Amino acid sequence: MFFHEKTYDIDELVRYNTHIHTHFSGCAKPEMQVKDIVKTAEEAGLKLIALTDHDTADKPNIVADFRKQILSELEESKVKVLVGAELSCCGIGKFVNDISCDEQMDYKLYTMNHFHVRCWDQPEDKTPRGFAVQMLKMAESVVNLRQADCFAHPFHAGYIHNFDDPHEVTRAYKDNELGDIMEKANNKQIAWELNTGAVMSDPEFYHRYFQIGKEIGCVFNIGTDAHRLCAVDSTQFAEKLKEILY
Repeated sequence: MFFHEKTYDIDELVRYNTHIHTHFSGCAKPEMQVKDIVKTAEEAGLKLIALTDHDTADKPNIVADFRKQILSELEESKVKVLVGAELSCCGIGKFVNDISCDEQMDYKLYTMNHFHVRCWDQPEDKTPRGFAVQMLKMAESVVNLRQADCFAHPFHAGYIHNFDDPHEVTRAYKDNELGDIMEKANNKQIAWELNTGAVMSDPEFYHRYFQIGKEIGCVFNIGTDAHRLCAVDSTQFAEKLKEILY
């Protein structure tokens, strides 16, 4: 389990990149070899990285095999490396992997919003509010049923292709709803991701989300969702994150 002391100092948080895909994720570039990721992180002066490859409904539990292979490739480094996975909550209380698989991960990064993936349950109410409520319920099921370390790109609506403006979904969340689920997660030592791509694509929402989390006392982790080596260095996003979140 990875849960650090809370800080809202972006310059400190960006030295921990907790969302990086290796070549084992089909969407990542072939250049995302473990040794090259670690070397890039070292050169950037990062303190810690988490390797978080996707699971897949076609091959449940395969991330456990990825973890073994990655561990065999790791060499001694100045950067602490957590070998985890981006784990799917694909419906309310519905998960791709067995809990015994997920618990093997050094860093359990759960996602509840990959609505573009075939196995994902769609809400009956296909309005922006319906998708918002669905994600809140899915997040609560993760809090109740799995010992997550963090949520990946939480509440982000960019994977919902039903609307011309996906920000209609994030505008449908009420502050008290966000506060309630963020507090429940915080009470179980589950962090919330500041996903650089999500934050920059929806600055209004993620400013609100960050301020609510600060008021509650949540722990935030920064993740670049790196699929290319050029995105491994999370420090490059510090100034933009400060501009949006503060």
